[in-house]
Amino acid sequence: MYDRLEKKAIVRYLSPHAKGEKLLEVGCGTGHWSRFFSEYGFEVTGVDVSQRMIDIAKSKNISNASFQVADGHFLPFADETFDVTAAITTLEFVRDAKAVVREMVRCTRKPAGQLLIGTLNVLARLNRNRKQKTESEYAKAQLFSPTQLKLLLEPFGRLTMITAGFVPKQKLFLPLAPVIDTLGCILNIPYGVFIAAEVRL
Repeated sequence: MYDRLEKKAIVRYLSPHAKGEKLLEVGCGTGHWSRFFSEYGFEVTGVDVSQRMIDIAKSKNISNASFQVADGHFLPFADETFDVTAAITTLEFVRDAKAVVREMVRCTRKPAGQLLIGTLNVLARLNRNRKQKTESEYAKAQLFSPTQLKLLLEPFGRLTMITAGFVPKQKLFLPLAPVIDTLGCILNIPYGVFIAAEVRL
């Protein structure tokens, strides 16, 4: 359900005419979001610092997608190569989020290029609980609040953002999650698990 609602939030910012546009995904991991972007119509280039993750992504044979090892702090692409550059649950795990965003901006066409950012919201109880588990991969993550993400992204272009991922804890009410999520987004409640943002360059 969280995955479904996160994708719903990102789709808000995707053009209906994306077919054939070039999208760079920074921190693509195993290609989960790469497949989503490919199925939407993008020609996807996915990068990750982990060779193991890239090997898994390649093994999925995702159509219109290629993958390579690269560091988001030093992207190996020419200026303005891509129409869209995305980082979904990536900035929380990098050494210098501002440097990564700056590289993303460099690699995206101007004017009218687009950054898509998805991060875990530090104000959400679920994410705070994740961080408290020392054995968790989230323990060392630098999670953002909506205000912190706004301060990071606003200098780079025209920013729009929402919080999403409002899922009830009780399984009985799980089928209501899409309705609850829609209300949370409309009312601009800042405690959703996921923050989705678009920067228009």
